[in-house]
Amino acid sequence: MFVVNATFETEKKFEEQLKQKAKKNKIEIEAAKGNLSFECWKKDSADKVEYVFVSKWEDKQFFQAWISREEHVNEHKEANKKENESMY
Repeated sequence: MFVVNATFETEKKFEEQLKQKAKKNKIEIEAAKGNLSFECWKKDSADKVEYVFVSKWEDKQFFQAWISREEHVNEHKEANKKENESMY
């Protein structure tokens, strides 16, 4: 078994976007070949919210295949592009 956890933190005002990401990931990961389970944990503080995604896979190769999907890679490229643009 291979276990992955990913942590995402944002300001409270952006929580709905993070919640939608969690829902989307749940659907996609649970349908992925080799996935055994997916959980999402939430932690609140006064001004921030943190989500931790925990997924369990039959083997590391299944997770790597899921994370390497073109859609997932492009999603990260777009997010990085937006982040870089906001810096300038």
